[in-house]
Amino acid sequence: MLYSYKLGSKTKVALWALFLCFVQVSSLQAEQTENSERQSPTEEEESVQDRPDNSQPEEDHRNTDTVLPVQAPAPMGFHKDRMSISLLFGAPISAPSGSFISHEKSYDNYLLYQIEGGQIATDLLGQQARYYNPSYDSGAMFISDLEAAFARNFGGGVSFLFSSVSTRRQDVLPWKDSSDRYIMNYPEDRVLYSEGALLGFLSYHPISESRFDPYIKLRAGITFVHGYSHQYTIPDPYTFETDINNGRGSIYGASLGVNVYLNQYSALTLEFTSIGRSISADQFSNRTLNNDYLSVGITLGFMGNN
Repeated sequence: MLYSYKLGSKTKVALWALFLCFVQVSSLQAEQTENSERQSPTEEEESVQDRPDNSQPEEDHRNTDTVLPVQAPAPMGFHKDRMSISLLFGAPISAPSGSFISHEKSYDNYLLYQIEGGQIATDLLGQQARYYNPSYDSGAMFISDLEAAFARNFGGGVSFLFSSVSTRRQDVLPWKDSSDRYIMNYPEDRVLYSEGALLGFLSYHPISESRFDPYIKLRAGITFVHGYSHQYTIPDPYTFETDINNGRGSIYGASLGVNVYLNQYSALTLEFTSIGRSISADQFSNRTLNNDYLSVGITLGFMGNN
């Protein structure tokens, strides 16, 4: 009995020791778990840490307002980097002149002398030939300028020009009467000269970025001519038509004008233009023609940033 009691006491002691060891191990594990939870980041913190530096959530990017610099308004008038197109209609303010006109008037004078001297006696209806004073009238001019500024006061560009000269005058018929004399026709309205020209120009604007924009333009280019002309100053019995063939030549001139700007992109334009030509054709080697015009129109700027 004594032996069994002693054995039971040792067993109790062992059990108590085992229980204390278990409690000690449990407390150590709980302490380690708490420390690890403090040191390890949560999922939300991990997502924040995984983002690049100085980054914000997507909602922040969506809600952030972007402020752009305010663009300065385009200055008024002529200035560097300015581009514009002008459309002008011109009325003639002088009679056409030059050797082209002088040659035709010499032809008219020859007919007058022939009628007065009796060499031309009858007209188309068999009546007494009469002489009617001829007229030479410049038609309207249309010009379109495309201009670009390459400096504060200087620009350049290209122009398209169309003009004409009309006449009301007489000529002889291409056959003769029984007395071998020319027969006079009645006055006829015809277009003596018409052209389409391509020119380049340089411009100078002394006042920049102003509502009032005076300017000077120097022009030069090539012109293509249609119309009619006599080869000689007397009738040619072997010529049955007088149409100009292969007419072309140089065209040159100057313009003095002013633009009055209504706003940054549009202006009213008034311009004086003097145009000269040196032309040739199958009928003649070289003749000149000069005209002066006063034009009005509009100028539109389609690029106006400084």
